[in-house]
Amino acid sequence: MTFAIRLLIFTILKTDYIDCACTLPTVLDGNIWDSRRGTVIFSNSNLKLSSGWDVKVLSQTWSEFTCIESDDNHWLFQSTNSKPIYGPNYYGFYCVRYTKITDYSYYYYLDSNTEVNAADTRISFIEESVANAGVTISSVCNPTSGPSTEEFHVLVKENQQAEVKQWFPDALLGVYAYTNDSTSGFCGTGSVWDACSNRTTISFNYTQCSTTMFGSTDGEFYATKYVTSGSTNYVIIINADSTTSTRFTCLAVSGSSVSSNPGSCEKGQSATARTSDSATFTTASAASSTSNVGIIVGVVVVLIILIACAIGGFIFYHKYKKKPFPCQKSKVQNGSEENAEKPAIDPASPKVVVDIQTPKEKNNSLPPIEKPPLDVNKNEPLPSITRQ
Repeated sequence: MTFAIRLLIFTILKTDYIDCACTLPTVLDGNIWDSRRGTVIFSNSNLKLSSGWDVKVLSQTWSEFTCIESDDNHWLFQSTNSKPIYGPNYYGFYCVRYTKITDYSYYYYLDSNTEVNAADTRISFIEESVANAGVTISSVCNPTSGPSTEEFHVLVKENQQAEVKQWFPDALLGVYAYTNDSTSGFCGTGSVWDACSNRTTISFNYTQCSTTMFGSTDGEFYATKYVTSGSTNYVIIINADSTTSTRFTCLAVSGSSVSSNPGSCEKGQSATARTSDSATFTTASAASSTSNVGIIVGVVVVLIILIACAIGGFIFYHKYKKKPFPCQKSKVQNGSEENAEKPAIDPASPKVVVDIQTPKEKNNSLPPIEKPPLDVNKNEPLPSITRQ
């Protein structure tokens, strides 16, 4: 009887564990390009990551991991085998906080503290006895010092780089001249970095500057994802060609400064300083064309204002062009004007009536000048008589 009860309890616990099982997206099957580790191999059918995420501590290496639990934004991977470290055996756990970008791409953070003995990899090691008692996302994915904004990584289905293109940040939407900020400077005057013709693509003009950029043979890159921290944008670009030397590059962009790092972004990466692996650092000088959005909006606003002014002027002109202004009634007497009182205006009357006398109604002409008579004695004209 006791055995039956124990068996029932074991079955219930086992069922609960299955309810927490992992589900991986169907796209994570076969070869996947990872900005953190290069090409990695997933098996969707058995939920394994069989190659690419190896981690080494001292002389021990954990190579294969199995997804044991998932939720809406986490995958929890446990190493298939435990390995001894200073005596006890330990399992390795990757807590992957993921977000879907496209049908063929995801970006993720590793929600663990950095492990000094594992080359600062963000991974958790749990003693075998504790792990066998049961671990969950909530118990593992709670780092005391988690990843910073720039510590993100990108997963892209193999050979689907053209299907994962995203917009570049505004700071890179332009046509630039670029230089290498090092003792072996190259690509100065005349070099062209174009991210304006297509907002998801960077193109380097190798005709003007033949130096290969970021391992690309044709000089074309697509944006996969960018994040922002303060005034700095971090964007991971993917090589458009079939090269395998440098598949991904992180660009840190702030103002006219751009730093690069092969693969994912480096923790603490700055736009104005080289990364630890001495990756190429470029500066972009005065853009000949920035984002067209501002220009287009400005032109549209000006046109709207001009059209509104034209319509307003047209209405004003037609409303008032025939309407006389109020004036004073005047009479002319002997060539002088006397201001008369303003006539009362009937509010219902549409016009102001002014009494104006025409020349036919009133003769304002001067009297004719008569020739004076001659003095018969002196044969001179008589003095004229002034009319009073």
